[in-house]
Amino acid sequence: MTHPKIFGLLLAAFAVLPAGCGGMPGDDQLASPDDETVPTVAPLYIKNIDNQSLTHVVVTIAKSQNGSTISDQVLGPNASKCDSSIDPITCDFGNLKANATRQFSIIIHAGPAPSSDLSAKIVFNESNNPNGGNQQIESADATLPIGDATCDRVATFLPPGIAKQLLPDDGTTCSGDGQRSGLIIPASSDGSIVSVDDGTSATGCGAFTCLGNQVDGNVNNGATVVPYLRWSIFYSNAVLGRVNPGRVAFIHGTTIILAGNKGLCKNATSVDCQEPYVVSTGGVTFIIRTATNGLIKGGF
Repeated sequence: MTHPKIFGLLLAAFAVLPAGCGGMPGDDQLASPDDETVPTVAPLYIKNIDNQSLTHVVVTIAKSQNGSTISDQVLGPNASKCDSSIDPITCDFGNLKANATRQFSIIIHAGPAPSSDLSAKIVFNESNNPNGGNQQIESADATLPIGDATCDRVATFLPPGIAKQLLPDDGTTCSGDGQRSGLIIPASSDGSIVSVDDGTSATGCGAFTCLGNQVDGNVNNGATVVPYLRWSIFYSNAVLGRVNPGRVAFIHGTTIILAGNKGLCKNATSVDCQEPYVVSTGGVTFIIRTATNGLIKGGF
């Protein structure tokens, strides 16, 4: 007898960070209801691989599992079939024809590193079961890999309608980090899968001398960000040395964002430009606008 399958808790491929990692206070940060943790999104696919219809297909997922919690918000094409106001979350898909597929996504707030086991239960009846119409029960299990927080890297999922300034944080002040790089992400109606990493020295700056580390930013796998993505890059006085902040340009892919007045954003919609830099006692913060993500490097 063949059964339907939940084709995996297909977890996002980036590292997931434990509570307290990511997010930097500021005017660009909108508080999320779950702002104390760094979540990931997990799409779930349910497919009937039998040659008969299934009746009353129900999937349930407990909200608290092995140190991880699952948000009340369910996303995806068939999310309307799910009741997330109760625990466990219950998705009632009714009848499922042979080879039919349903899909929804859950938001997971990860527990402590290095991993967390998660499971879902599926209950259904077969329309043509030689043993009678007995209820069938199956489960799908997965292990969520969880990366330790660092001052260089953070990866997360921002739910729909949430804007945020995202900055890697290992739970300390990261005061010894000579470069602090973050992304300022506008709200998206579909949510945003986001990561930022500045742990690699910048190289290949062409006519410029590279400054500090390159910043690898990713929002929704390279999709255009509306109205634009803002990069926040702080260089300490030790990293800048004798470099005049007014001489710092940025290389974003093949685009050169010029230093000084030539590279300044002219209006509120300008992209591939710099906002006025901010000098503090410890160093200088640059804000750069681009339409897309990828690699960005400072140079002079």
